[in-house]
Amino acid sequence: MTKIFHAIAALGLAGGAALLAIGVLAHWYPALDIVNNGLPFLAVGAGALLALAFALRSRRLIGATAILLAATLIVLLLGLQGRAPQAPRDAERFLRVATFNLWGRNDDHLNRVAEFVAETDADAVVLEEVRRHHGAFVDSLGELYPFRVGGNGLFILSKHPILADGQTDRPDQPHWMSRIIRWVRLDVNGKAVTLAGVHLARPFYPELQQADIEALARFVKAQDGPLILAGDFNMTPWTVKMRTFTEVTGLGRFNTFNPTWPMRWRSVPLLPLLPIDNVFASAHFANISTRLGPRLDSDHRAVIADLALIE
Repeated sequence: MTKIFHAIAALGLAGGAALLAIGVLAHWYPALDIVNNGLPFLAVGAGALLALAFALRSRRLIGATAILLAATLIVLLLGLQGRAPQAPRDAERFLRVATFNLWGRNDDHLNRVAEFVAETDADAVVLEEVRRHHGAFVDSLGELYPFRVGGNGLFILSKHPILADGQTDRPDQPHWMSRIIRWVRLDVNGKAVTLAGVHLARPFYPELQQADIEALARFVKAQDGPLILAGDFNMTPWTVKMRTFTEVTGLGRFNTFNPTWPMRWRSVPLLPLLPIDNVFASAHFANISTRLGPRLDSDHRAVIADLALIE
């Protein structure tokens, strides 16, 4: 039996080291970045292997698994840099932003989504995967959000007037999957703030996702005032792409550990594992609080962020 456990530990060690190496290679081969989404689970696995090594009293296994765990934690912690500053306790809320990926399969439950939006009392709402047949749903929110723009899957609803708006599309893509960014410039009590809704490509399309994150970084660099991004980024904070984006843009991240996906597979409810929906903001803002919405029969969970103006 001891030999079997030794073999399990050795195989786990080899597999973990291979996954970690693949994740590091994502710096040069973006397609490999999909592995980095699972870094926390690799860390948990390495910790379990270390416990097994201690139980087997094998110095060689203990040393090797300890190195694997330390290396995994270092890579993971590097990805946790870039969190938005925490606002003082007495900070006044400047803006509440909510983002939610509707997903096509929750059409029968749009009334629940509308109730959630109303209860959330967000100043602005970013919706992803909005289809043509969702038009009545969006219109039903008109009394709460008189200012709204959108199309090709991305909508922004606002209680504050819209001074300007625009979008960034993927070249050479059909209209239903062309939109990367939909932005508005809001007049928030006399303060101009740019809010951009974001929906990046999934990691199963690595080249497209790489092009999307580069386009988003260019958009951010072109802004010179208060800026907020909200939406479905389809990548976790510890991927190479997101780490690079955070370093290049200097934006603060509001959601790090709250998992938002997958909430379900078809009609089967699931336990969410990955924080791929997020809010980012320029240095003009601090985080008062960030929380998640309830289950709304989507494969995503909503993110609600309260921002304080600190400039």
